[in-house]
Amino acid sequence: MEQKIKLLKIYDMLVKESDETHPLSTYDIIEKLAKQGIKVERKTLYDDINLLNANGFEVKQTREKCNMYYVEKRVFDIAEVRILMDAVQAASFITPSKTKILVDKIATLAGPLKGEVVKRNIAVFDTTKHTNENIYLNVFTLNEAIINHKKISFEYFRLDARGRRVRRNAEKRVYTVSPLATLLSGDNYYLVCVTDSHPDVISNYRVDRMDDVRTLPQDIKVADKFLDFDIRKQKKQLFGMFLGERRDVTMQIDKNLVEAVYDKFGAKTRLTPYSDKYRFTAEVQISDMFFGWCFSLGSGLKILAPREICLLYRSRLLDRLKELPEND
Repeated sequence: MEQKIKLLKIYDMLVKESDETHPLSTYDIIEKLAKQGIKVERKTLYDDINLLNANGFEVKQTREKCNMYYVEKRVFDIAEVRILMDAVQAASFITPSKTKILVDKIATLAGPLKGEVVKRNIAVFDTTKHTNENIYLNVFTLNEAIINHKKISFEYFRLDARGRRVRRNAEKRVYTVSPLATLLSGDNYYLVCVTDSHPDVISNYRVDRMDDVRTLPQDIKVADKFLDFDIRKQKKQLFGMFLGERRDVTMQIDKNLVEAVYDKFGAKTRLTPYSDKYRFTAEVQISDMFFGWCFSLGSGLKILAPREICLLYRSRLLDRLKELPEND
């Protein structure tokens, strides 16, 4: 039986333990295989390497005191591995312990030596990490339910002033929802879903705030208007995952804010020149987070329509001004 998986074992060994600066000798490979209960002769190993190369599994060979073998071509190059590692380091929803495990796994994609070099030079992000160690399990359960078109249930909590978990909605602690997608927004990972209690709106829940996530036997059931749900469109509409009424809003911006608009709504946003400015219309969810984004762009952005949104934005700004202390 071990002979049937010998080729797989050889290639897996070379992928994980070799590169152009750290090749494995014929004797290294034979010894490592022997420890796994697989006996191979030197001549047979040559034939095995040739068979791998003949079938598209490229193994490089150099000659020193004996033949040396390594795998050079990998699924991910160094730049791609570094990007993945930095993304994990910067992600708040991944706990410190899970971050270390995942970074170690990603490093192996670059090969044994290069992976260690990349790990030693990785950036240390000043990121506040969450503490829910069930995040992996939650993500797995949620995505399995989405794939299998099943409802889920979960408990939801918040943190009090002492950092302790407090159940949200104590009178009805278990939420039953039809999951639509998982979405990374800002520093957090969210479940986008339709709840049984509010079937006419899209709801969002932080995955790191979920406990006891379970897949239910019932099939997902949503209103017809959600059957063509597009997660890409949802991402553009959302501001900090706060719920709000969806509206088409027309805005005017100074030319120096073009990139800020593209960063939020995508490079395909249609900008129409107007004098020395640009105008555009985007579908957004009206919320304090949307108004906060508008305010962050200062006088360079102006909401033009609908009029009631303009008045609502003005009202929110006046409310904030009233809260400021007066000068003595």
